[in-house]
Amino acid sequence: MSAKYMPESRFLTINGLRLHHLDWGNPGAPPLVFVHGLRGSAHAFDGPARRLRERFHIIATDVRGRGDSEWSPIGAYDRTDYVSDLEGIVDALGLAHFTLVGTSMGGRIGMNYAAHHADRLEALVLNDIGVEGESGSERITQEAANAPASFPTLEAVMAYRRKTNPGMASLSEEEMRERTLFLFKELPDGQFAPKMDPAILRKRATEGVPPPQPELWPVLASFRRPTLVIWGTASDVLSEAQARRMIETLPMGELAPVPGVGHAPTLSEPSAAEALDRFLDKVLHAKVAV
Repeated sequence: MSAKYMPESRFLTINGLRLHHLDWGNPGAPPLVFVHGLRGSAHAFDGPARRLRERFHIIATDVRGRGDSEWSPIGAYDRTDYVSDLEGIVDALGLAHFTLVGTSMGGRIGMNYAAHHADRLEALVLNDIGVEGESGSERITQEAANAPASFPTLEAVMAYRRKTNPGMASLSEEEMRERTLFLFKELPDGQFAPKMDPAILRKRATEGVPPPQPELWPVLASFRRPTLVIWGTASDVLSEAQARRMIETLPMGELAPVPGVGHAPTLSEPSAAEALDRFLDKVLHAKVAV
């Protein structure tokens, strides 16, 4: 069996922090930027990146405080910090126009970026996230409050992640192990601890569910770019009602249900992969036509 293709690890200093991203090559192709969720990393997108890398120049970011990106020494983990980092990254990479795929928190970052830079976006993919908070937001807050600082074995980490990340139920044992090793580090005593800054979960546990952003509804209403809303039909973070309201609000919105999957789809489920690939192909063809 041939080895899996692996991207190049790169770093940029943005807003005083050393931020990491994965570059999957093919720099002459249209740029495609991936932004992960609250507890994820750039490697959350390895599956779709391997599938799409021959058609796009893929950049997958580690949001500050996660993965191999630097932790904020002052605990600056607000929405405005994340959006400012994204602005700095795409500017530093010289991406005049690009398509953004955001999972959960990454989708919120994408919507906020679109509020100020809609002209830079060729298209937007919102993976299982809406404008309004739902019951799953409180679940995630409770998990943040009760998250263990470390785990005795890698298998214990994997079991915990299956329990607290419903969307990962479809991952194979190999895929789950690969992702877990990118998110956790082995300590000198043999325990496994998250690479993520513990201040992030403390902040979530202390401050609770992030406030809703009703101002994003007008942003969606005025965003005249192709937009794909991916909805896990078993998700407690994005309901069918809100997903359909988003499609009705977006001038060029499409809905892609992922049957039986909770928050959030990995984008490697057959229905999610088919919807994403078809949507991105349309974006490519529209670009060529212009």
